[in-house]
Amino acid sequence: MAARKRILKKRPEFRLPKEHAEPEEQDLKKVKAKALEDLTETQKEKNEWLDKELEKNLKQA
Repeated sequence: MAARKRILKKRPEFRLPKEHAEPEEQDLKKVKAKALEDLTETQKEKNEWLDKELEKNLKQA
């Protein structure tokens, strides 16, 4: 008789202990904060550019 290979079963993610899920959750929070910061910076730059263009147009008129 041939010996069977033992199949290792992985636990589903939802059953992992909380200590394993926290670092990933913290990383996601950091990524979200960074993305929001980038969006606000981009929005500020866009608003500054629009303000400059508006001032140029008002001076020309």
